[in-house]
Amino acid sequence: MAVTLKDVAEACGVSYSTVSKALKNSQLVKPKTKEMIQQKAVEMNYIPNHSARALVSKKSGTIGLIWPSVDRVAVTHLITEINLAIKSLGYVMFVSIDDVAAASKKFVEFGCDGIVIFDEGDDSNLPPEIYNNVPVVAYGVDRNIPYPIVNVNHAEAMILAIKGLLAKGIDTIDYIGDINTTDARQIAKKEAIINYCENNNVTYRIIDSNGLNAIDAEAAVKQFLNDGALSPGVICGSYDITVGTINAMDSDYQPIIYSYDNIPQIKKLDYPVHAIGVPTAEIAQQIVTTLDKVIKDEPTEPAYHLHPSASDDN
Repeated sequence: MAVTLKDVAEACGVSYSTVSKALKNSQLVKPKTKEMIQQKAVEMNYIPNHSARALVSKKSGTIGLIWPSVDRVAVTHLITEINLAIKSLGYVMFVSIDDVAAASKKFVEFGCDGIVIFDEGDDSNLPPEIYNNVPVVAYGVDRNIPYPIVNVNHAEAMILAIKGLLAKGIDTIDYIGDINTTDARQIAKKEAIINYCENNNVTYRIIDSNGLNAIDAEAAVKQFLNDGALSPGVICGSYDITVGTINAMDSDYQPIIYSYDNIPQIKKLDYPVHAIGVPTAEIAQQIVTTLDKVIKDEPTEPAYHLHPSASDDN
């Protein structure tokens, strides 16, 4: 049987309410009494019943995050940063790798105080019974949805990469990215490359990575290289695509590479790569700060815009 507050109170010879206050580190309990109660709770292996507390406070202290992918380093790193930001506000993060509809429904059933969703477009829309019952913040591209969205300006990052290559005297560019997708973030990257290059007479090619993970990208680039070489300038649509591209390349040929996903892992690559995008810690902080405002019913904007930057070489 689980040890209860009543059990701890009886063992200490004090009231239930005194134990409750002591375990919350209340100043209303004398220091010696508090220390004795806290020590006894440890000895008895007492574990707080958060479900019971939630019934009283109407708050669970939990945030649900719908995980979009389990096979990508960049996403895993961003979610780690989100978790750190959530913890700093006193919440615990639950993660689901289920589909959007099933995951969001479970988070509501579990009484989560908020939900973070990686928005990919219409396919990831949340229904009214979700966002009307729990605060939601999305990470994605601006579009008309009934909850705030954090936009990191994927298109702006691609233009920044092109300008970086042009400044280095390179005007022939390959973009390697997930092309056949409904994900609005990936579409924004591809369209930015096409539009900017065509409007500014930059020679470019679009290479389909067949996904966003390193294994698929490596296979796709190897197949492409059977018929020729990469251009002097390469822009990769994700960190994982960059890893796959590097693994597929001939070591004797070294194009200049810009990689989307501004994460620390870029600096650990053996190959020199420019990172482009908003740093993940900044993205995470904006997502969690916005969600905290929604939870507290404070004023929010429909969209929050963060602006990308480019890192130096390794």
